[in-house]
Amino acid sequence: MMYQPRLEPWSHQQKALAKMEGRSAFALLCAMRTGKTKICYDDFGRLELAGEIDDLLVIAPAGVYRTWETAAQEHLSDDLQKRSLIHTWKAGALARDDRLLEQFLEENVRPRILLVNVEALSSVDRARDLCIKFLGQRRSMMAIDESATLKNWKAKRTKFVIKHLAPLAKVRRILSGLPTPRSPLDLYAQFEILDKNILGFSSYVAFMKRYAIMRPMVFGGRRIEIVDRYVNVDELKAKIEPHSYRVMLEDCYDLPPKMYSKREVRLTPEQKKAYREIKDFATTMLASGEHVTATIVIAQILRMHQVLCGHVGTEGGKAVEIPELRTAELLSLLEEYDGKAIIWASFDLDVRRISGKLEKEYGEGSVARFWGGNRGSREDEEKRFLTDPQCRFMVATAAAGGRGRTWTCADLVIYYSNSYDLEHRAQSEERAQGVNKTQSVAYVDLCVPGTVDEKIIEALRKKIDMAAVITGDNYMKWLI
Repeated sequence: MMYQPRLEPWSHQQKALAKMEGRSAFALLCAMRTGKTKICYDDFGRLELAGEIDDLLVIAPAGVYRTWETAAQEHLSDDLQKRSLIHTWKAGALARDDRLLEQFLEENVRPRILLVNVEALSSVDRARDLCIKFLGQRRSMMAIDESATLKNWKAKRTKFVIKHLAPLAKVRRILSGLPTPRSPLDLYAQFEILDKNILGFSSYVAFMKRYAIMRPMVFGGRRIEIVDRYVNVDELKAKIEPHSYRVMLEDCYDLPPKMYSKREVRLTPEQKKAYREIKDFATTMLASGEHVTATIVIAQILRMHQVLCGHVGTEGGKAVEIPELRTAELLSLLEEYDGKAIIWASFDLDVRRISGKLEKEYGEGSVARFWGGNRGSREDEEKRFLTDPQCRFMVATAAAGGRGRTWTCADLVIYYSNSYDLEHRAQSEERAQGVNKTQSVAYVDLCVPGTVDEKIIEALRKKIDMAAVITGDNYMKWLI
């Protein structure tokens, strides 16, 4: 029996559309699977039909932006589909693609939709110039999907969007299920893209001083300020409330509960030796240092975590493998399971090792990968995972596959390794969730007891952002 929706799927979407009506700037803070892409397309459709908007620019992460092309076929009205032209930006486009782009830009009657990956705005001049030209041609809506990717107000791409693109867009939308992955301060740049009057600050410094208490530290001979605690958070929520719509997946559907467990992993003698040396060195170094920052502590935690995964970094930055039992434990776990599974790994070396071992054990074609090392083929591999019964395993990094993917065919999710990034964990957990799920998803963390593995997993499961809570006063409890 299917789990019945608590609300009809269109109910909360209609509420969002009603709330954003008449607003040129609006934030769709909707969790994965609640239909924020559909809401955005419906919004564009009604504005285009009313003669207020001609075009739509969608900026999204590399792992997501192409999905907007197929989503258009699902969510645009039949009439708008027939009339619309869609162009997807491609790095290193061929001559044929350039000709199609020229024709796309010359169109002045039909509505147009341009899809661009946000990473291209960091350094690719052609992508930047294209967005400026497109927005400047006609009345346009600009939608930033997974807008937390632009939370860093100092980043080149964030500055570019705020300074050059936002003023050209008649209507601006940001879409995010997790707008504050690290801290409330992440809202500043995202709402600057929408409308600087919403928050009402002339600079990030002024915004930060209102909502965070800072404390000075000296590091490397340089005086810096770090966040001590956040204040006036309710005031901040009140400011953005009229200009945003928030909905969680559980608000819309009765979902089966998530099931969490750990799988203990033993260390090899080589790992024990390397881990002890790094731990002793880190503890000694940090204890003797006059000033300790979260960045330093997290760097040491990640080095220790790498050893637990079976590799260490040399002084030259090269990863060297050491004997490990983690992969054997993964294979042992999968012996007890006969369905499809998603395996998340934080390091490229892990992805290669896992996929190689799985193919050796389960045969060629049993594994799909989605990571930075297979950008050219990962869409095809994803399709194989979704459609081929023989392809049982998706091995991915959260940085590449954690956003915007629908892998609900899997009922088992294994975290071979975790990063400290709360956003990566929260987003990746949702890949296997869906409104059509009738079976609980099992989440299994591979973990070495009594190590930083436990600290990382505990923090992520409790939705604690390590970078925000580690301070110079409490670093010992994270390392030991």
